[in-house]
Amino acid sequence: MNIRSQTCIGLDGRGLAILSALCIGDVQGNTAEDNPYLVWDVNWFSNQEGLLADPTRLRRDTAAWPDPESLIQDALFERFKQAFIIVPNMDSYESRFNEKTSLLDQDRFGNFHQQLGRHLLLNLHTSPSDWWLRQKFNDDMLSLRDNLYGSVEGPFLENYFKKRFSSGMHIVDIGCGPGYYSNLIAQTGATVLGVDPNKDYIKIAQIKAAKGASFQSLPIGEQGGLDEVPTASADTVFISDALLFYFVSPDPKIKADIEVLFSDIHRILKPGGMFISVEPHYFFWLTPWLGDEKHPFTVLTEYRNRSFRVTPTFSEFINTFALGGFAVTRMEEMYPVQKFESTDPRAYHFANEFPLGQLFELKSMGSN
Repeated sequence: MNIRSQTCIGLDGRGLAILSALCIGDVQGNTAEDNPYLVWDVNWFSNQEGLLADPTRLRRDTAAWPDPESLIQDALFERFKQAFIIVPNMDSYESRFNEKTSLLDQDRFGNFHQQLGRHLLLNLHTSPSDWWLRQKFNDDMLSLRDNLYGSVEGPFLENYFKKRFSSGMHIVDIGCGPGYYSNLIAQTGATVLGVDPNKDYIKIAQIKAAKGASFQSLPIGEQGGLDEVPTASADTVFISDALLFYFVSPDPKIKADIEVLFSDIHRILKPGGMFISVEPHYFFWLTPWLGDEKHPFTVLTEYRNRSFRVTPTFSEFINTFALGGFAVTRMEEMYPVQKFESTDPRAYHFANEFPLGQLFELKSMGSN
């Protein structure tokens, strides 16, 4: 496995031995076709199962492995090169860790947004916006799937909302999607306005709206996009799984302006109001799940200088908020509920050790 390029292959014992010999330059030429090496294609885009699914891209279940290929030595070496297990040219290798120039660009790995978009469109032939809903919500759009979203974010926020919100409060949910969390907030007795630029999401939200929740399609992040939301009307502004796009855009040609968003949030909040941000964890999301099920470990290959990951550093995040006129007053990391261990032990133990979600509470320090 090459963790940095996120590529891996399966080898038999003889293949491992020849790889070891290759590393020390002790390889004898062998082109005999009657004594081949066995190689399994075990690499797959595992995040097609969801944004919080195992990102290791290794087919762990050997029963699901395809039949092995039989390769002579020269062909095996080529396979090592294709999987970046051996790298004959470092300059060419390094150039691959750049953003893709287009959806069809096969010469560059691109960041996670680009890799996911390419996979969904070219391999799964599905709309990214539709996939985003399906990897998180059940078909009824009223419940979360029984995956890490359903065991981490859902239970955590349900309990958190009960403690933070109450009757008489007004909440604005920016980027509300199909309205699941808006409805959850409304169950506390608070009134909620959910806004999202995706009109299809808002149609779903309006159909599924709980008592006290209303929804509107607005161009979030655009100048004047939230002008229809009254000034000083919200006790709390809530945003989930959206702010990372302001740091690394899914489309490198489009850079969202976080200052416009911050200006709108300042205007919408009542004096003393709270801004709540829920995001994938900036350290541990998208890092490989290594080790055995109960004793996981991970490897960080990048943090400050990102080519694959799409989250900001903690200093980038906090300093951006400080420059935008917000102060962090509280931060919590989210862990799975214990009952999820029986559903997916590896996912449970990894997420229970390395949190995959985080919540920040912020207060306005005045307009930016």
